[in-house]
Amino acid sequence: MAYTVKQLAAISGVSVRTLHFYDETALLKPAYVGANGYRFYEETQLLMLQQILFYRELGFELRQIKEILGRADFEKVAALDSHRGVLENEAARIRILIETINKTVRHLKGAKKMSSEELFAGFNVGTGQDRFNDGFNRHGTTIDCKVSAKDTGGAMCVLEVNDTGWPRHVNPDQDEWLYVIEGEVELEMDKERFRLGAGESCFIPRNVEHAWGGMPAKIINTYQPAGKIEEFFQVLAEYRDLPTREQAIAKSISDDQKQELTQVFEAHGMVVTGPPLEIT
Repeated sequence: MAYTVKQLAAISGVSVRTLHFYDETALLKPAYVGANGYRFYEETQLLMLQQILFYRELGFELRQIKEILGRADFEKVAALDSHRGVLENEAARIRILIETINKTVRHLKGAKKMSSEELFAGFNVGTGQDRFNDGFNRHGTTIDCKVSAKDTGGAMCVLEVNDTGWPRHVNPDQDEWLYVIEGEVELEMDKERFRLGAGESCFIPRNVEHAWGGMPAKIINTYQPAGKIEEFFQVLAEYRDLPTREQAIAKSISDDQKQELTQVFEAHGMVVTGPPLEIT
């Protein structure tokens, strides 16, 4: 079934003017234009509009959405799985906050006393906990979100990272800061090597190639702006054939794995430029 602009606006809630704008900017072209000059949209375009709306709900700019949807390797089901993961985490956080509200109301009414810790459920993040109780835990690496993009309006996010290493890559749109809590981290930035010990830190400007790693080590890893780094780890957490760091260094991963992982990095705002560091 084909829908006119007016009909599509009615069922989607997107204004006619916005649909015209999407067409003019090539974000969402109609299936065809009739002899009368009317735009007509079919199921393919409806599904694409749904993707646009999901990405808009998640805070993406139209420029970013156009870039993502225009990729030859864009896959609708994988994108929907990613959206679901993000929304489920947000729903879990909201449920905790709603329960905190309910408990506080009962406390204020004298129905049931509330502990001091319960007052801040949903706001504070305890030792070894993730902001949404859904941290990354694979191959001995744990990554817990401490401050989320949702807390800062996308301005930044803060992660606690234990025992990991990154491939060489570039963050085109994010500055990164590392602070070592325990252990040592070896860092290569713009072809120069550093070794950071406990209490030391390093600022990595955007658009600078870098890689880091160290085992065992615990670090605070900050991204500004937050970008899509949290969604990146949610996707990796469900990645079935995620290689270990040792496999990546030894180059014992298949070309298909390498290509798929590179695409995951790129879909979340990072450009892979080489393998992880070989720690000396």
